[in-house]
Amino acid sequence: MKKNIISEHIFLFPFSWKSGSEKNNYLFMQHFQIQKKHFERLKNWQADYATIEEDKDYNEFVYFYKPVRASLYTFPQSPLIVRNYSYQALSEDNYFIISAEGKEYGLHIYEIHLKIYKTGIGILSINVLNENYEEIQDIQNINSFSKCVYPPILPILKAREELFPEYIKIKLSETQKIEEHFKKDYHKEPITITPLIMHILGEPFVCRENKLKSNEIFIEPILGNQMFCLCLYKNLKMVEDMKNESIDHNLVERFMTINKKVMYDQEDYMQGHVGSIYYLKSEHNVYGISRFSLMCISKQMLKSKLYDQLVSLVIMQRATLLSLSTEIARVSTLSKYDLVPAIESIYEIYIQFINQLYFKEVTEDIQGSLIYDKLSKQLKIEEELKQLDFEIDEVHEYATLIEQSQSKFKVQILTIIGGALVIPTFATGFFGMNIFKEEIVRWWMNKNVALWMNGYVFLPILVMVALCTWNRRKTKLNIFKNIILLVLIAASIMCIITCGCGL
Repeated sequence: MKKNIISEHIFLFPFSWKSGSEKNNYLFMQHFQIQKKHFERLKNWQADYATIEEDKDYNEFVYFYKPVRASLYTFPQSPLIVRNYSYQALSEDNYFIISAEGKEYGLHIYEIHLKIYKTGIGILSINVLNENYEEIQDIQNINSFSKCVYPPILPILKAREELFPEYIKIKLSETQKIEEHFKKDYHKEPITITPLIMHILGEPFVCRENKLKSNEIFIEPILGNQMFCLCLYKNLKMVEDMKNESIDHNLVERFMTINKKVMYDQEDYMQGHVGSIYYLKSEHNVYGISRFSLMCISKQMLKSKLYDQLVSLVIMQRATLLSLSTEIARVSTLSKYDLVPAIESIYEIYIQFINQLYFKEVTEDIQGSLIYDKLSKQLKIEEELKQLDFEIDEVHEYATLIEQSQSKFKVQILTIIGGALVIPTFATGFFGMNIFKEEIVRWWMNKNVALWMNGYVFLPILVMVALCTWNRRKTKLNIFKNIILLVLIAASIMCIITCGCGL
């Protein structure tokens, strides 16, 4: 139970995923892979389906518009858009310990959830509660866990100057205790997800792609070394100081960006906006929204959730756009044979994303709508969508040109064959099919067959092929092809002149 809660912290780790079971690695198949059985057997995870058992369930459910609910909740017997899980091996005496700037903080893990989306994106959320630490610097140090996917810079001492933790210890149950001291050789594995996160995810998730087994799920961080941090912090004085603008802007900026080193332009100061932070103020709360955090400083702890579903939706949109853009860059290097089906597979999930997972508005609640809008702007959702639209259009147009070129080549071949057979057909019709009437039963033994085939079949076909495929471009292939055709035509004509045409 939540008792005397000073702050609540939700860390959301977005990642891209793909199953190792598909042979065609160039195709985007995650919207099919999500339906496979191994997602029903995740270790330590229990599937969550949408149910309304308490008032809070009802309030959260009706908070969102109907189309949005399908992208947040898993419904039985409905098209599968997202799989929801809760961590089932979490004991009552669990703990979360983080050390930052020489001070150790002990917190309680309240919930751990996992979302797996059909767009190839997953979101791990870890919810921890603080009952002991009240100072602004303490809250900021706790929030520094959001930087722990992997070190942002080496050596580690340099990273700690930017508020990177010394170590983290987590106890999930009596048999599951994890420690991360960030002492591994990052030169050999530069961008590897911390074992702490991988331990929580458990089997079959892996972060190495080589020798990927069919029953494993490969994941990669999608927002660099950052997680997204949601923080609800009870501090009456800070709320009043921020509303009265009597607080040091540097302190606020450092707190909101979870960074000791901040940089902003004095011209950025305007009503509702300081540096890289958007502010929304109400009677009892002040919300600060940055690229990697949503902070709520409140006079009292809120009873409802801190918009975690809403934030998950925006992060999923941002991660999906980045993932699809990466996929387009990857498939654009494929051969023409593989490129067209690869682009079609990406375009298919892109259309599904636009129709099922991208929303201009998600709720009729004014405050929630404002937070969603500001989050979308901070994460540049609309800009990324326009850029992805451009990339999709360009590569789709290229794929269309390839298909047209292939189709044109096939039509050209048929035209050449049809044109080449016109003259032999005319000749055969002209002579009435009676060329070898005296030896029709054994026509292939007639010595004039070769001469006739040369004069009325081989030579006309060569002439038609030469006329249809002649190209003046002086490439080695064209020059070689043209010489071969001219030599064969000359040889055929010489044979007719010297030996006749077989009649």
